[in-house]
Amino acid sequence: MIDIHCHLLPLVDDGPSSIEQMLSLAEQAAKEGVTRIIATPHLFHPQFETTDVDVNLNVAEVNVLLNQRNIPIVVFTGHEIRLTGDLIEEVRTGIALPLAGSRYLLIEFPSTGIPSYARQVFAELISDGYVPVIAHPEKNKAIIQNPTLLFDLVSNGAISQVTCASLIGKYGKDVQRFAVALLENGLAHLIASDAHHTEKRPFYWEQCRKFLSKELEEWLFEEIYENNEAIYLDQLVTINPPNPVEKNWKGQWI
Repeated sequence: MIDIHCHLLPLVDDGPSSIEQMLSLAEQAAKEGVTRIIATPHLFHPQFETTDVDVNLNVAEVNVLLNQRNIPIVVFTGHEIRLTGDLIEEVRTGIALPLAGSRYLLIEFPSTGIPSYARQVFAELISDGYVPVIAHPEKNKAIIQNPTLLFDLVSNGAISQVTCASLIGKYGKDVQRFAVALLENGLAHLIASDAHHTEKRPFYWEQCRKFLSKELEEWLFEEIYENNEAIYLDQLVTINPPNPVEKNWKGQWI
């Protein structure tokens, strides 16, 4: 299994604060069936100064440590990029890294909203051959209040990724049901751990698999996991026609 969003690199952002913590997190991933991880440290996040971090070097060093510890995981480069108005230039100059050297860029919005320039920046990225991957839209307050915002971005070429923690209810039932509804309605296409620590924010892959195997139709369940591999292989992600998400008369997401 391939995890496309994980804060595995030690001493970089809010991920592991030591090499031993990183190794413990990787061991947990291996036990839950993960074989490849795309390391996605924050970039341009207001709380973390990571622009000078050499992600390629860090990933190479982590792979050496994993091999020495006989942990059967290979790590690849990436970023979780906070959206900026100049993102196209930051990608072109190699400051902002795509996922595993692919056409896919993992992009994070502020938790409370979507910048007004998002659609224009996404259009520039798509014109340049990249595919924006919106990280954890199920936790974005503006999208929760108005899912049409996500529908518009997906309809114009973006895709999105929900987290294992959301899907198993770690952020509450409403977020859980919203995340499922996004998958069922073609507004989310990928699942990732967004893991940071073995205790506070672990992988949850096993619980997520069990939950989704019961919640989703088999074809959709399989398709989502195949999409994760498509990111790593730089192949086309399967995209189903997006449908608007809304609440029924009971106030439940459908």
